[in-house]
Amino acid sequence: MKVESVSLKVPSRVITNDHILDLLRDHSNGVSKTVLTAYQRLTKMLLHRAGSETRYVRDIEHKERARDLVVGAIDEALALAELKPAAIDLLIYCGVGKGFIEPANAYFYAHETGMEASCFDVTDACMSWIRALEIAYEFLKTLRYRKVMIINGEFNFQEHGFPANFVVRSLKQLEYTFPTYTIGEAATATIVSASENDWRFAYKSVPELCDLCTIPLEGHADFVSTTDRINKNGTLNFVSYGAELFTSAERYLAPLLRENVVDLDAPDVYFPHAASSNAYLRAGRRNGVRPDKIYAKVFPQYGNLVSASIPAGMYMALAEGQLKRGDSVVFCPASAGMVYGVVQFTY
Repeated sequence: MKVESVSLKVPSRVITNDHILDLLRDHSNGVSKTVLTAYQRLTKMLLHRAGSETRYVRDIEHKERARDLVVGAIDEALALAELKPAAIDLLIYCGVGKGFIEPANAYFYAHETGMEASCFDVTDACMSWIRALEIAYEFLKTLRYRKVMIINGEFNFQEHGFPANFVVRSLKQLEYTFPTYTIGEAATATIVSASENDWRFAYKSVPELCDLCTIPLEGHADFVSTTDRINKNGTLNFVSYGAELFTSAERYLAPLLRENVVDLDAPDVYFPHAASSNAYLRAGRRNGVRPDKIYAKVFPQYGNLVSASIPAGMYMALAEGQLKRGDSVVFCPASAGMVYGVVQFTY
């Protein structure tokens, strides 16, 4: 499989760490000043430790729409690959952000852009883009399709935590709410086609950690045995135990890397999921991956882009010349579920 192009579109409203602290103040009138001040101080410290600086979200007041950014990403990816919409014969929409539970969101974007492609969606939290890539890879190997486009619209800031997760009730809340404050928004589009280039996909799923990072629907407790970690912030709002997520990621992802990457120094670049920059750099040092090979620039600028994190990193690295044709690449995301992935290929 060959990556023909990758594009990135981000909204216009910049949210700094100071803005996050202001939002906590503005939405927390019901808590004591002492608790709010302590909560803000801890949030500021955690943002700094994670490597957070800015994130971008839609300017709702000026009617900035997810639709326009997703379509913009599609148009840019087509232009970069010098293709028309009719060339795409499979369109996969992936990720957490979406406008519809059903039907597949891909149908709407095929309609918006004049495609007559086969369509479906893939959902596996931050691993969604990787899962869609592997599905595309398997289809392309059989020559079922010729050109596959994978798109996402990770616009989750307003939908899954604002303003509910900015209403401070107690310091304890920060344990499972802090990751909300790192979320950014973006759309990406990636076009892949068949080639002689072999890809290798490896995963480690740890279902017993399924309640560490969740966004519950109404009625979720009727479908599964719930736990005291779930629904802490209310229906459709993000709950994420960030400290445990990173501890678990290193516990399971580091061995998966060592098992599947014969020489950790051989790849030219590693792309992690951008849930932090500093955490991945620290973990890399501890586990034999040179920090200069870990592309960690997405999170400081754009925040946690969910399933758009790795394609956003590729887009940035290509623009900087840090990713070039012929480079040996490793994707190494960790995702809610929990699931950890190692993908190896030559760009």
